[in-house]
Amino acid sequence: MNILDNVTESQKEAITHVEGPLLVIAGAGSGKTRVITRRVGYLVEQGTDPSNILSITFTNKAANEMKERLGEFLDLRGMWISTFHAMCSRILRSEIEHLEFTRNFSIYDSGDQAKCIKDIMKELKLDTDHWRPSAVAASISNAKNELLSAEEFAEYKSGYYNDVVSKVYTKYQKYLEANNALDFDDLLFKVVHLFKKFPDVLEKYQEKFRYILIDEYQDTNHAQYAITQLLAQRYENICATGDPDQSIYGWRGANIRNILNFEKDYPDTKTVRLEQNYRSTKNILHVASEIINNNLSRKPKSLWTENSEGSKARIIHCEDENVESKEIASNISEFVRSGNRHSDIAVFYRTNAQSRVLETRMLREGIPYSIVGSVAFFKRKEIKDILSYLKLCANPDDDLSLERVVNVPARGIGATTIRRLREWAMLDNTNMSGAISRVNEIQEIKGKSSKAVKGFGDIISELHKIPTYPVMGFVKEVIDKVGYADYLVLSYEGDSEERLENIEELVTAASEYDASNPDGSLQGFLEEVSLIADIDKWDDAADTVTLMTLHAAKGLEFPVVFITGLEEGLLPHSQSKDSDDDVEEERRLCYVGITRAQRDLFLLHTRYRAKYGQRSACVPSRFLSEIPVDFVEEIDKTIYNSYADKLRTEPVTGYRDSADEDDYECDAGEDHDELPVFQIDEPQKSIELVSGDIVKHEIFGRGRVVKIAPSSDTVHVDFNRVGIKKLALEYANLEKVEGSCR
Repeated sequence: MNILDNVTESQKEAITHVEGPLLVIAGAGSGKTRVITRRVGYLVEQGTDPSNILSITFTNKAANEMKERLGEFLDLRGMWISTFHAMCSRILRSEIEHLEFTRNFSIYDSGDQAKCIKDIMKELKLDTDHWRPSAVAASISNAKNELLSAEEFAEYKSGYYNDVVSKVYTKYQKYLEANNALDFDDLLFKVVHLFKKFPDVLEKYQEKFRYILIDEYQDTNHAQYAITQLLAQRYENICATGDPDQSIYGWRGANIRNILNFEKDYPDTKTVRLEQNYRSTKNILHVASEIINNNLSRKPKSLWTENSEGSKARIIHCEDENVESKEIASNISEFVRSGNRHSDIAVFYRTNAQSRVLETRMLREGIPYSIVGSVAFFKRKEIKDILSYLKLCANPDDDLSLERVVNVPARGIGATTIRRLREWAMLDNTNMSGAISRVNEIQEIKGKSSKAVKGFGDIISELHKIPTYPVMGFVKEVIDKVGYADYLVLSYEGDSEERLENIEELVTAASEYDASNPDGSLQGFLEEVSLIADIDKWDDAADTVTLMTLHAAKGLEFPVVFITGLEEGLLPHSQSKDSDDDVEEERRLCYVGITRAQRDLFLLHTRYRAKYGQRSACVPSRFLSEIPVDFVEEIDKTIYNSYADKLRTEPVTGYRDSADEDDYECDAGEDHDELPVFQIDEPQKSIELVSGDIVKHEIFGRGRVVKIAPSSDTVHVDFNRVGIKKLALEYANLEKVEGSCR
């Protein structure tokens, strides 16, 4: 294959740039992956040793896809293609002894971290109802991503809440060190620390990675940015690809300034814009562009396509979430009847809680679906149990894993015995494995309890005698030796079969690891499953409708896309309303969702939505008001119950941004004679109006009179919430009010 076959001039420009920094602003659906893979191929073709190339992606799925594409025309031996976390883990497996850890360290996932922090807060006698462990964990995570150690956090962060976080952070880090364990954030934090403290180690990797490619650069956090800066500072052969308009992970530390300031960081940067979209129709791109153009923090670009004009985006106004789900299901069924596959269709939502009603509707209508972001396979109890046994075999210092399985299956080792083991270990300056091996010396543990503890120690000793590779064989031995299958059958009569199937699937995963890693190890397998994300396990080959959050949808595409809950408080989210930067990120999230659609796009919102068990009124998202009517078809499925179901709306002509009411000005002087007339059965008392009067309507709220028919029997009112309405004056029940239309 010729590297430069079937590429555009701008793609060629990016592919053939070799020396010096390169910034590729890649619009949605612009062939970015092709450019990255071809550029790697071009570097090798020009004589670069593959082992001198580092290619960073943001998901394992993307890394595997890149390996497959490159493997079609390159020998990948020696080349690093991975996520940031996987790269850092690999570096630390070789270098962490500089930081006084051992190479068999455990990696704690978010669930492990949450348990540790909750236990520590209890030890510190902190009220976990008042100080939420999840919030404390998030604060510690943010601190690490800002490269603040526990000591630095205590020094630089003030306030009562931060004092609490500081105490937990300090104790948490000591716990990790004692367990020879790192959490996800440590993988990045420790590499930065390693590079800064040991210049010779940094130089080693600078020489190795002479050419660096970072995909989705807009999603890098401060720690990732620092690692990139350190690695690239010697040769500056760094290629960053991404799109500021798709920066949607600020809530987890991503900093859009990293890509916006790239040319300042590297003054010799060559910038290439990929603006031709190969994915979506012209109408979908128009909708996306009109919305995102309202953001200020971006690099201007103009997406265009040679694809067809396509159908207009459909805005569906729904009465409530039940109508919303019904409309989605109805349209899905129609698409399938017309020859589409279920897998052509995706439904996106802002929050996971929105999926419940959608799932119920799919089940009721017999529509097959899959959810990305439900309980992840590697976080299920039975899988975590077996993985804890495996971790304990790889790292005997891992007290967290030991405590999880010491009485699973039940062995008669209760909470009191576990506490006494822990206390004895602390006094003896050892770990719990050490305490178990010397249980005969612990006076507080006697009789049956002592015998049970010794029995567990014997099981772990037996497991240590089994060869850990191939991993599949070791996993099967562990399951057998601890009697885990029998435990599931006895303990979970109702769903033991499904849990046993999950265990079998874990054995399959180990088998697949062995097949693709002939030089692998138990530690390598544990590392792989620790770093896996929900999207990595999504089966895109299954013929099911995909339900997922907008955040999870990044990087995917579907012929048909539904985006639900386009309401103030959901999209944009209520937690973003007080910050312009946060609202811009919510707008980018909406843009990402829209640009996943190839052919058909549906945008839905509701008048009412159940919140905390109450039926609450909703206001349409400001993002809907940013779409010109030329690109949309509007379908109204609302019923105004206050008029005893007699008043039904016709298509609405536009929206106003009711969340920013202080900035709203009513438009006047437009011709709206073609609007539908709204009326009810009972006439109102007479009211005299002139253009410019401010009125209030029971359903539509406040608005300004913009036109009165010569006969004075109809009036045109520009309502703040729903735009222009043509009303039968005799029946509209308008109330004349003072002040503005806000």
